[in-house]
Amino acid sequence: MEDADIRIRLILTDAALAAVLEAIVNKSVLLLAGEPEAHYETLKARHANLGGMLELARRLNAPDLVRALGVHKDVLTRKLEAL
Repeated sequence: MEDADIRIRLILTDAALAAVLEAIVNKSVLLLAGEPEAHYETLKARHANLGGMLELARRLNAPDLVRALGVHKDVLTRKLEAL
């Protein structure tokens, strides 16, 4: 079997995109609330997780999800820089 370049286009409705982003943001808030003494480490780990999510969204060719995840990652970046 030859190596094939498989392309997948993920089409998200506005409602689905909002639900995905809400779940990701809620998880970030939950993680940060649960580890107040390890705030920096938790932020750094979540920031890295978002990098992986961004890469997956790019591979799935989901530009709206890429933009939304990028905004959330930027928020976490600013929080990390403020610590």
